[in-house]
Amino acid sequence: MPLDTFAPFVLASMALLLTPGPTNTILAASSAAMGLRRAWMLPLAEAAGYVIAIFAFVRASELIADIPIALPALKGVAAAWLLYSAYKLWTQPVEQRVPAVGEAIKRVFLTTLLNPKAMLVGTIIIPTALPTQGMSGVLLFPFLSIAVGTLWMTIGSAVPSRLRPFAYKGAA
Repeated sequence: MPLDTFAPFVLASMALLLTPGPTNTILAASSAAMGLRRAWMLPLAEAAGYVIAIFAFVRASELIADIPIALPALKGVAAAWLLYSAYKLWTQPVEQRVPAVGEAIKRVFLTTLLNPKAMLVGTIIIPTALPTQGMSGVLLFPFLSIAVGTLWMTIGSAVPSRLRPFAYKGAA
């Protein structure tokens, strides 16, 4: 497979992943609250969420193309999840307690599963950039997300320690 076949996909995916969004915000906030060492598994939860969501969107993209209300309905579900996530982050008490790793993994996975970026990748980027190799894109995207997710966590871990208890409020 020539590299130039994947270059547009990789460039579009990296631009999308580097853009601040719900998963990136939670990765950065979790890393700020928990520390980089405790949060190391979170990009794996992100990758798992993207694999499932993007695979579903790639498979469904042919079906929803003929149903005008389908894509707006999916966007509505994603928007509702983002509002709920922001509410949960905002109402989380400001404490010195370090959040449980399992709780953070669940939050990252569910947020990624419903992240509008997965919808863009599965319904637009993969069908456009890799029309005959969609599964290659589904398998490559999580590796890109792990790299970028680690970057967002590194940024979050650089938050000064006196501000770390407020990381989730800031993320909301």
